Amino acid sequence: MKRVIYLVAIFSFFYISQAKSQTNLVTNPSFEIYTSCPPGYINLCPPWVNPTTSTNGTYLTIFFNKCSSNGCCGVPSNIFGSGYQYARTGNSYATAFFLQAIGGNVRDYSQIPLTDSLKSGHCYYVEFYVNLVNRSAYACNNIGLYISKTAPTFTPGQVIAANPQIINYSNKIISDTLNWIKVSGIYIAQGGEQYITIGNFKPDAQTDTLITHNPLAANCAQYNIDDVSVIPLDSFNLKVDAGSDASIANVGDSVFIGSLTNGLTGVKWYNANNIEITNKAGVPGFYVKPAASTFYIIEQTICGYYSRDTVNITVGTVPLKFISYSVIASATKQSVENIWTTANEINVSHFNIQRSLNGSVFTTIGKLSANNKSYNEYSFIDVQFPSLEGLGVVYYKIESVDFNGRKQYSETRTLNLKPQTLNGISIYPNPSKGIITITLPATDKGFKTLKVTNAYGKTIAERNIFDRVIMMDLKTPAGVYFLNITNIITGKTETQKLIINN
Repeated sequence: MKRVIYLVAIFSFFYISQAKSQTNLVTNPSFEIYTSCPPGYINLCPPWVNPTTSTNGTYLTIFFNKCSSNGCCGVPSNIFGSGYQYARTGNSYATAFFLQAIGGNVRDYSQIPLTDSLKSGHCYYVEFYVNLVNRSAYACNNIGLYISKTAPTFTPGQVIAANPQIINYSNKIISDTLNWIKVSGIYIAQGGEQYITIGNFKPDAQTDTLITHNPLAANCAQYNIDDVSVIPLDSFNLKVDAGSDASIANVGDSVFIGSLTNGLTGVKWYNANNIEITNKAGVPGFYVKPAASTFYIIEQTICGYYSRDTVNITVGTVPLKFISYSVIASATKQSVENIWTTANEINVSHFNIQRSLNGSVFTTIGKLSANNKSYNEYSFIDVQFPSLEGLGVVYYKIESVDFNGRKQYSETRTLNLKPQTLNGISIYPNPSKGIITITLPATDKGFKTLKVTNAYGKTIAERNIFDRVIMMDLKTPAGVYFLNITNIITGKTETQKLIINN
């Protein structure tokens, strides 16, 4: 099928976040402020601390930063090559052991004083993001944030005995090593609270774990932490979220509606007959199994602010299916091509191509009419002037709009427009569809071997290399892989993480 290609020239791109007007009481929320580039495991990232008591006083929070040339503490590569993660925002993030040496109750905590004490009876929106470190042998639950009037401390080998007010929704195990997972909630202050502490506040015996099956993993559940916020709800209105409209093919199928924010006690749900679903009062989100197409309404009152939202669920209509979706940057990085294929297009009006710089707020940058055939292939080229290079990670997704206004969405695709360089080795693009270009430093000469392995250590591809520039077409399923380049003479191996989005 011949593809029709559309161009859009974007001469300026502005994003004004609502957060700009919000007051975050955490002074160093993304761990970007530091007194020196991290040289080793114990680093200075004020005013964050790891509040352990010892003969040496309070330990400093461990953090990773892009500026570090040390093998343990860089971004994205750290922990001597066994960890690999980009920051959610900026160039830095913290890391902590939420579980270590099973049975030993070994913990790290990240703690910081707030810029102002909390006011009695006032509401605060709290959120932070975590990501499981690749080298972890376990994932765990009990991931929480504790708000207190005084700064709790602990002795190594013990656990801070506290009940965190903000925990992951339903206290589920977080095992994602690729994406940053948000933990959020509403907190009504008692008055005088001045500190927040992030970690696992339960002993090993009360912590649920999941084995990651990583053959090279350490005996721990280690998590990265980024973008910590404590925001007075006086500074912005937290709108209710009923979730995205959805379709299910068969009666009896389930779909999640609502959100995963804890502490939304002022919540009421109603069905299409405007009858309250009383057993879901105060519940931010849940699964439904409607017998016919319907809608649900959520009302929320948070600290005096009322909002209302509706979510539509279609039953019995085979929904549009996104068979594939990929984004590919040009060699000059002056354009990005969005390519997607669909099936089951029925009564679809058009597609909106959407882009974001933070992964949450998307802007429509183009529109294509739908073909409404059994199989469809589309292409849209986003042209940024003078160049997209330098933006870092850019997010794209496709929004389909039916003639009746119903919307569906593709998965979100990410594209890092900065070549990912570690110790002089550059990989581009990453993420990719599997076709990558690897560039070695000009001074790095000699015979080498290149090996690509999956997350379980299985070799996917292997070859000998002599040239500085190598092109590879990895015909592998979507997932996380590791590129290992070994110098035969020195025996030194460099490792980078690859993300394949097919």
